Amino acid sequence: MIELKNISKVYNKSKSNEVNALQNIDLKIEAGSMLAIMGPSGSGKSTLLNILGCLDVASAGTYKLNGQELQSLSRGKLAAVRNQHFGFVVQDFALIEDYTVMKNVEIPLHYSKNKVNKKEKTLALLDMLGMKEKASEYVYNLSGGQRQRVAIARALINNPDIILADEPTGALDQKTGEQVLAIFKKIHKEQNKTVLIVTHDEKIAKQCEGIINIVDGKIVKKSY
Repeated sequence: MIELKNISKVYNKSKSNEVNALQNIDLKIEAGSMLAIMGPSGSGKSTLLNILGCLDVASAGTYKLNGQELQSLSRGKLAAVRNQHFGFVVQDFALIEDYTVMKNVEIPLHYSKNKVNKKEKTLALLDMLGMKEKASEYVYNLSGGQRQRVAIARALINNPDIILADEPTGALDQKTGEQVLAIFKKIHKEQNKTVLIVTHDEKIAKQCEGIINIVDGKIVKKSY
């Protein structure tokens, strides 16, 4: 369960340059939900996603994850929460080009306390995503769709509760984007993951269980 109450985020806290990226956000997201976050450019979608994923901290308000208050945690403790509970997928894939597929996917395991067989777990995930035969391939040789599958595998390697995806189909053609969305839906349904997708694409948003609409840093509509 994610609970946000009166969350605000202010950048450049001088009177002349102050930017209110988020204003008084109240939000409850049940575990196992699959929701889209929509809004025009600059509306605060990515800021909200970064706060949810503990990549950024709100300027005001309270954030509870499964009942735990996160606002007062140190950066180190927030990093531990982030690594345990969240997997991230972004538009530009954020892969290391001169690493192999396997090495990219294994990166989060280096920061995890989980003692697992890295090779076995990585290959199992890549197999699920149709990328096992590319395990030893360097990322710079992959197509956009293949790269996004690798990014999804990396997001799942620590078995997080929540997947946060920021425009995950934005750099892909329509057919490949639909394939990637199908992967998210499968993960959500079969593994009961919470999946939150920032998107400009109404077709993608409508395939989620609900939509959160943000304009000028404020939630203007919630349909779920």
